[in-house]
Amino acid sequence: MEPLIGHGAIRRELAALAASPEPPHALLFAGPEGTGRAALARYLAMCCNCEVLHPPTARASLFGEALPTPAAAATSEPCGACRPCRLIREGAHPDVITVGPGDTLCKPRDGETHPPHPDSAEIRICQVRGIGDLVARYPFEARTRVIVIDPADRLALFAAPALLKTLEEPPGHTIFCLVTAAPERTLETIRSRCRRIDVPPVARAEIEAGLLARGVEPALAARAAEAARGRPGRALAFIAEPDLIGARARILERCALVAASSVPARFDYARSLAERWRGDAEAVRFELECWEAFWEEHLRRAARGNDRRGIAGALEALRAIAAIREHLLANVQARPAFDLMLLRFPRVTLERSSEEELPAHA
Repeated sequence: MEPLIGHGAIRRELAALAASPEPPHALLFAGPEGTGRAALARYLAMCCNCEVLHPPTARASLFGEALPTPAAAATSEPCGACRPCRLIREGAHPDVITVGPGDTLCKPRDGETHPPHPDSAEIRICQVRGIGDLVARYPFEARTRVIVIDPADRLALFAAPALLKTLEEPPGHTIFCLVTAAPERTLETIRSRCRRIDVPPVARAEIEAGLLARGVEPALAARAAEAARGRPGRALAFIAEPDLIGARARILERCALVAASSVPARFDYARSLAERWRGDAEAVRFELECWEAFWEEHLRRAARGNDRRGIAGALEALRAIAAIREHLLANVQARPAFDLMLLRFPRVTLERSSEEELPAHA
């Protein structure tokens, strides 16, 4: 199988858990977005169900002859070629299911109906009800069913306690993988019933090596690894759409202009963000990622120069970005939220002297 980028220690831990007689019934994969949390959950599913790691018992053919049993595995790595591995990698295995905001596994109460909700911002209680109904039955074909809840911090108000009931009495044939960038937003009682796997950023050199191993051209691999900020998933997105790297560079230039601008100019920029949020939320999320990279670089520079004021300003800006993500998730009014974020950003000095007009959008 195509190897994951980085996280060798975590992969070894997951392989050992899958091989143990009693693997944990629930794991919490916590870490920044794009670091490979969901990919590691799928890797665990492969480890649990790979036919090379777990050979099926011999059975008789239609002609009375015993069918061959695959040889015992010489490695703890899933093969990536057997039917379970292929289906899991393609997202088509009937027993490896990802549940996120939308209507996957939606099951209304008996006697009730409600319209589909594919655009829901939360994981709703009807979906958790569907999870409970599913895990009450044996897997269709897997040795171990794996249910990935991503992102787990988006469980709705009554959905989280409903999931807790399932975790308190876990079925023996199912493993839950909760994926989140904000573990503190999940119920403490849910966290306490999960084995926590912290998924950190990956070193730039390791990401670049992983891209080269996939046959990526060296110059593009280097640029994508640098722009990914330790997140292999983002690096792969840059490889799939190389134009994103150029867009990122242009947004970073605009970030410098905005950070050096006056309050009225910042409000103009906030207005453009709010307008674009209504039409292309994903593009604005990408712009927020660029802002995060911009202030992280300022934080590194301030730390190298022992600039306490610069450190404090960069940290406040990063907190403002984290806050607006929470606000947007809670569906607050976008314009005042962006205004507040821009007001919390410290003012910086442009490194170039040219007087450039602040553009409204890329």
